[in-house]
Amino acid sequence: MKRSAFISDIIFTFFTSFLCTLVLFRFLKVSVIMANLLAGICGLLAAASFAAAKQSKRKIFFLKKSDETLKGKLMLHLAMLSDEGKTRFFLERLSDKENGVRRFGKLRICTDEAFYLLRFHLAPVSTDDILVFSRLKTSKKKILLCNHLEDEALRLCEKLNIKCFDGEKVYFLLKEKNALPTQYLGEETSSDKKHHRFRLWFSRANAKSFLVGGGLILLTALISPYPYYYLVFGCILVLSAIFVRIFGYE
Repeated sequence: MKRSAFISDIIFTFFTSFLCTLVLFRFLKVSVIMANLLAGICGLLAAASFAAAKQSKRKIFFLKKSDETLKGKLMLHLAMLSDEGKTRFFLERLSDKENGVRRFGKLRICTDEAFYLLRFHLAPVSTDDILVFSRLKTSKKKILLCNHLEDEALRLCEKLNIKCFDGEKVYFLLKEKNALPTQYLGEETSSDKKHHRFRLWFSRANAKSFLVGGGLILLTALISPYPYYYLVFGCILVLSAIFVRIFGYE
C-alpha cells in the first residue's frame, strides 16, 4: 500500500468513527461539547488501531516477500552446486555434536536417527528418484531434502514413509540454524550490477529519447529570453543521441 493511500485510509477511519459516535452521543442526550470531545477520542482510537493493524500487516507482507526472494536465491544456489558441493554444504550445516552427522556418499548424509537424500535440481523430483531412495536398506528414518516434487512423487513418499522437506521447509530449517549462505551463486555482484546499469544507460534504444528531448529543448530556445542555456543542453542531448546510436550497446 502506498503511503498516501495509507494516510488517506487513516483519515477516513477517523472521520467515519467520529461522525458515527457523535450521532450516537447526541442521541444519548450528551452535550454538544462533550459529544464532540468523546467522538474525537473514539475517532483517534479507531484511527490508531487501524494504523497499527495495517502496519503489522505490511511488515508481515514484506517479511514474507523477503523470505520468498531469499528462498529463490537459495534454491538456485543449491541447484548450481556440484554433487560434492551440495553434500559438503549440508554436512557442515546439519552437523551437531549430539546427532553424529556423517557422510554416506555423494548426496547422502546420515545421522544416528535418519538418512538424508539431497535432490536439488531445477526440475522437480520424480517418482524414479523416490524409488531409488526407497531401496536403501535401513531401519532409520528416510528424509528427502529437495526443491520441489511432482505430485505423484509426493504421494509415493507418503506411501513409502519417506519424509519430505521441500524448498520452503529447507529454507526455514537453515534460517532457524542461522546457516544461510552469505553469498549466492547466480546472484549479481555489485560490479555486475554497475556494468548492467552502464549498458542500460548507453543502450542504442535510448538514442530516440535523447533526440526527442534535445529537439524539444532546442525548440524552447526559440521562445526563451535566455536561449544559450537551452541551446547548450539541447546540442548535448542531440550529440548524445548520435553517439549512442553509433557506439551504443544493442
